[in-house]
Amino acid sequence: MSESTVATRIEQAIRAYIEACNDGEAERIAACFRSDAVHYFPGAPKWSGASTIGGNFAKRVQELGQLWTVDEVLVDANRHAGVLEWTRFDKMGRVLRGVDWFIFEVGTFRIQEVRPYVAAPIQPDLGRQELQDFDYGGRGYPMTHPG
Repeated sequence: MSESTVATRIEQAIRAYIEACNDGEAERIAACFRSDAVHYFPGAPKWSGASTIGGNFAKRVQELGQLWTVDEVLVDANRHAGVLEWTRFDKMGRVLRGVDWFIFEVGTFRIQEVRPYVAAPIQPDLGRQELQDFDYGGRGYPMTHPG
């Protein structure tokens, strides 16, 4: 499969996922993921498994009126990765902006991992402001100040 075809398929998969989320359809959301997928969160425990992810997002849409826009999409076809810049709205009138980093399964284009980062004020009382449950050290991220 050509690099441009892979990139197109990844972008289509991201857009289909957001559409399924906005429709609040748990089964359609779950179908975007591998069965053993993981969705991390900053400041909250991860969600594991396609059905858990699908059910939890459907619940957010139904109970909180959350909806997401696709603002920008960037794709790295060689790494089967994509980045989505989004805006989230809810029925209370709140707006949240952020970025999701996606890793896709080769061949199926199902999501195997999502790492969201949100535009939020720094919380000075927290020593580490990072995704909970994510193995930064195991993935080669720096763990201490380089200086």
